[in-house]
Amino acid sequence: MNLLEKLPIEKVFTDESEEIFIAGWVQQVRNLGGLKFIQLQDRTGLVQIVLPKKKVTPEIFEIEYQEGDILAVRGAVVENQSAPKGKEILPSEISVLNKRVQEYPIAIGDKIETNIDKRLDYRFLDLRDRKIAQIFEIESAVAYTIQEYFMKNNFLQFFSPKIVGSATESGASVFEIGYFGKKAFLAQSPQFYKQMMLMAGFEKVFEIGPVFRAEKHHTSRHLCEYTSIDFEISYINNQKDVMNVLQGAISYTLEKIQKDKALALEELETTIDSQPKEWPILTIPECNEILSSEGKELGLYEDLDAESETIIGRHVKEKYKSDFVFVDQYPWDVRPFYTMKEDNDPKLTKSFDLLFKGQELTTGGQREHRVDVLTQQAVEKDFKIEDVDSYLQFFRNGSCPHGGSGTGIERFIQQLLDLPNVREARLLPRDPSRLHP
Repeated sequence: MNLLEKLPIEKVFTDESEEIFIAGWVQQVRNLGGLKFIQLQDRTGLVQIVLPKKKVTPEIFEIEYQEGDILAVRGAVVENQSAPKGKEILPSEISVLNKRVQEYPIAIGDKIETNIDKRLDYRFLDLRDRKIAQIFEIESAVAYTIQEYFMKNNFLQFFSPKIVGSATESGASVFEIGYFGKKAFLAQSPQFYKQMMLMAGFEKVFEIGPVFRAEKHHTSRHLCEYTSIDFEISYINNQKDVMNVLQGAISYTLEKIQKDKALALEELETTIDSQPKEWPILTIPECNEILSSEGKELGLYEDLDAESETIIGRHVKEKYKSDFVFVDQYPWDVRPFYTMKEDNDPKLTKSFDLLFKGQELTTGGQREHRVDVLTQQAVEKDFKIEDVDSYLQFFRNGSCPHGGSGTGIERFIQQLLDLPNVREARLLPRDPSRLHP
């Protein structure tokens, strides 16, 4: 048998040949005496192998099949309406490529509920559950589609360093590491490097890569390492230009996922609701009025907490039939020093969060490009000028109005698929208590 010629299981249901060859692991075995059924699974799906004692060879029938065994099967596709998708395989040849040698440490499938920490300890087995595997099929498609959108719109993809000499956002949530006798940090974002690329004249850039936040949060929405979708664009009028690009990228992605991953969405029992052509934009003052009407009091220059985001998300869904809302003019106190302030109220900024189903998904906005103002704002945020001088150097030789955003792909998947915990959307999550596997 040539394993390179194996047919994906999903093709079994459309293949018209008399004999096919597939391979995968045994998910389930049923022995009814003179009749055995094997549920065989690979990345693409699940198919039933039928072994009637009178129709297969004694060698095939007498093998002791068990869950986890790896089989290669050659046989004919036959109709059976009680089998998955109405077809099964009657084998002419079965090779046991490898045998499972220990009991499963976790339950696979939905027969027994296993807590997420135990599942993460054995993630390689956890992913044999079709529903869990489909999360990452969709996540992979999202990353590819976002990349496709940017490339179609003439963005340059670049790759920034993840070991940096100074903190991007602040010193409070960075991982400090040793670097040949010097102090260094894991990058909180590619922000400085995105801007550097614009100052070099590339005008439109994006990156999909890891970022690190040393936040001691044990919540359903925080990770210490996640994958960020970042872009930055030159010559903008204001932050709404950034919003337009972001909406375009997400809308394009939703449309493609709905079409290309329909089977995965079906297996996950998830639908993607249609969205309005223009996503609503609410300013922080407007959000405060909505919150007040719901009995939630928040100061004008305070950040939205999780409860506030939930209330705003519910309000927008009811009023605008939208799962997305841009919350604009975020308070200066909760934004990085490179954010541009509002002209009429310097305590507010030309920056936004995008909420998706009542949870923060993206932070973005217009950046401050005037080096004198930028220097003053760095001091205001308690940065030492010598620590950010290499960054300020970008702006001393001519800088254009620009802006961009960063979106966590795990949070996007969490909200898209209505997952209870963002760790479900991370292959091997890192949080304050998990460093293995």
